[in-house]
Amino acid sequence: MGRSSHEQAQKNRQRIVECASRLFREFGVDNVSVAEVMSAADMTIGGFYKHFESKDALVEEVFSLTFEQSSATWRQVSERKYDDPGLRSAAIVDYYLKKKGAGQACPMIAFAPHVTSEAADESSRQSYRNGTEALYSQFLDHLAKSGTANGASSDQEAKVLFAAMIGARLLAQAVGDAEWVRSLKSAVRAEAAQGAASLEVAPAPARTVR
Repeated sequence: MGRSSHEQAQKNRQRIVECASRLFREFGVDNVSVAEVMSAADMTIGGFYKHFESKDALVEEVFSLTFEQSSATWRQVSERKYDDPGLRSAAIVDYYLKKKGAGQACPMIAFAPHVTSEAADESSRQSYRNGTEALYSQFLDHLAKSGTANGASSDQEAKVLFAAMIGARLLAQAVGDAEWVRSLKSAVRAEAAQGAASLEVAPAPARTVR
């Protein structure tokens, strides 16, 4: 295979993964067929097996890519410049709870139904576990570096905030823009902002990430 052919093959593979990521997040992994992915990529279904052995192999790659993209986005949000360093601790929460299109659904939420079903293979489940744990650790580390999690109590609050953030977005995606859902998201944002306001000078304890 010549260089140009190899580059085109890589571009085709990337397009398949990107289309699958969008469709899986919007409709669910088990509700999207290989044929639908290839149609969205404007490619024939026969071409799929030149790039992937099976749908499971595609799912695993989509999971890895999507969690990496989420991690990179969280990092960019946390690294923005703020007059008050403590405000960085609330930045991810605010970003995460903003309304987004279905194709940008949180991978922790969007992919959960698949990995809890019998249809998922172990490689996909492991990829999901790794990606979710990485985002969880990144969130706690981010708050610790911002100075928010300065002790056992604050570290516990950071964990509760992570769970509340995920839960609020899940309900927002499932229920829609109801008043009580907006109120719930506002409460989570307020909790994050309160944590930033109570920023302590003492350094945060080091965390061990597996």
